[in-house]
Amino acid sequence: MHKRVRRLAMRFGDAEVAAALGDPVFIVSAPRSGSTLLFSLLGNSPDIWTIGGESHVIFQQFPKLKAADDAFSSGALGAGHADAATAAQIRRFYLASLCNVRGETTYDRITSGSPKEGVFVEKTPRNALNIPFLLGIFPTARFIFLHRDPRANIASIIEGWQTGIRTGQFVTYRDLPGRPGPWCFLLPPGWQAHAQAPLAEIAAFQWRAANEAILDTLPTGRWISLAYEDLIADPRTQLRRLCDFCVVATGPALDQVAHLPLSASTISAPSPDKWRRFEHEVLDQEAEYRPAEVRLLGLPGASRGPCPS
Repeated sequence: MHKRVRRLAMRFGDAEVAAALGDPVFIVSAPRSGSTLLFSLLGNSPDIWTIGGESHVIFQQFPKLKAADDAFSSGALGAGHADAATAAQIRRFYLASLCNVRGETTYDRITSGSPKEGVFVEKTPRNALNIPFLLGIFPTARFIFLHRDPRANIASIIEGWQTGIRTGQFVTYRDLPGRPGPWCFLLPPGWQAHAQAPLAEIAAFQWRAANEAILDTLPTGRWISLAYEDLIADPRTQLRRLCDFCVVATGPALDQVAHLPLSASTISAPSPDKWRRFEHEVLDQEAEYRPAEVRLLGLPGASRGPCPS
């Protein structure tokens, strides 16, 4: 990847690289909202280009992007983190890494002089906190806001934390000041007040913080809302709606989808009542998540209660 980035820097100016990337689409959501499933489904369109996974490998090339500041105030990145040099280099990393379901790469396309048709789609859960940063790099970016009923979502975050503490999966920070043990998933501003809290409190805080950050920073007129529950209930219709938003063809794989596969990040078997394993813990956090839930219920395609996950 680094060799490709260097070659791109030598052969193409910043404006050419930005033009080749076009108007990317970012999936933003709280952790455990179904973004891995949605991302993998959309990646079946021949007109969608991705880096094949989440952007951690790219962010890791820039140590200053590990957290908001040296004090680890949060994992949120603002427009100030997207200085011109950083933004140009990140764009090169993406252009050097994108491929489509056919195995074609944007690097081969641009270096051979062929046009890159279609759209670049990305998803990394941390980006729920990073929309101002993303807009600093991609000023014309568009967004798919995937949201999920808080009860099922928070229960899934709790389960993810339990798995992370046991196995290391989902761990994002290992040595946070004041935090005994690892931290899983995204690190919102104000996390310090929850550093030693029960998992249910941390999970509800992460759900609220992610959804509120998205609602507060999405650019007007350049995003579409999708409830996870609607994706599960009618995947074909919802995927066509998203492809229309992205201005790409669905392709046979999406046109014919009827039954959804398990997400690569699934921890335990789906069930409509799975969230009730943590029912008491989750409902005890209603004061934390309810204000954000009310805002989500006002969106088109608002969630309508827990469903299999």
